[in-house]
Amino acid sequence: MRFLVLRLNTIQRNFEFEFIPFDSNDRFLAMLRPGMLVDREELRSECAAFRARQMALFLDYNEGFQTTEPEPGHVIVLSTARFSDNHYSMRSNGVSVVALGNWRRTMAPPSILEFVLTLVVREALACVSRRLSGSVHLGTKGCPCDVTPLLADARQKVLSSYLCSYCRTLLAEDGLVALIPAIEKMLDKSWLGTPHDQSSPAGIASALGHDLFIVKGLRPTLYETIRITLRQEGIKQLISTGATILATILVAIILVRLGLKV
Repeated sequence: MRFLVLRLNTIQRNFEFEFIPFDSNDRFLAMLRPGMLVDREELRSECAAFRARQMALFLDYNEGFQTTEPEPGHVIVLSTARFSDNHYSMRSNGVSVVALGNWRRTMAPPSILEFVLTLVVREALACVSRRLSGSVHLGTKGCPCDVTPLLADARQKVLSSYLCSYCRTLLAEDGLVALIPAIEKMLDKSWLGTPHDQSSPAGIASALGHDLFIVKGLRPTLYETIRITLRQEGIKQLISTGATILATILVAIILVRLGLKV
C-alpha cells in the first residue's frame, strides 16, 4: 500500500504524500486499531489534540535527525476500524480518518488498495479546496466528491476515476484550476500499468507477491496466491507441479503394494 500511495508523487507535482512516524500508543490511534468500533463524533472531538501531539512528535524527530523540512499540512489516518454510524470518513482540524473496517471482498473489484488510492485523493482535495472540504453533490457521478455515506456506495467513484464538471467549477472558484490535471492523473488508474510490465507499479507489486488484478484485500488469500503463481510461472509450472504430485502418488501406491510403511 505504501508503495502505491507514494507512487502518486511520481505522476504529478502538485500534491506530495509521505508516511510519517507516529506513536502507536497514542489514544487517538488506539481508538482506530483494527476491528474497533468507533464513535465518529467522539473521534472528531479528539482531532485537534491529536494533530498537536502528532506535530510535536514530528518536530522531535526533526530535531533528532536534524532534518529541515517543516511538518505536513494535513494528516490522513488510514485504518481498518469501523465507525459506529457505518460512515467511512471524517475530517476535522487538519486530520482526516478513512475507516475501511466495513470493506468486504464482495466489494471487489475494485480492490481495497484502489479504494485507498481514491479516498486518499478525496482527502487531498478536501485539504486544498475550501469548497470541496465538505459534502459536495448528492448524485452519484463516479466523482471522488460523491456523497456516499456507506463504503459499499463508494465503489462507483473508485471505479470511475472521474472529476465532475461541478467540482471543476468549485476548484476554479477557489483559484485551483491548475490542480485539475494532477487530480485527474491520480484518479486515472491507468498509471498502475499491468503485471506483465515489470517496470510499472502493477508489475513491481506483482514481483513482490501482490498482483493488483488478482488480490482483493490487503493480503492475498491462498486461492489468490495460487492464481498469482500460475500467472507468473505459466502453464509449464502447472504441468510440472501436476507431474510431481502424480509421481508422489505413484510412489506411494508402489510402497503400499510392497507392504512398506509410507
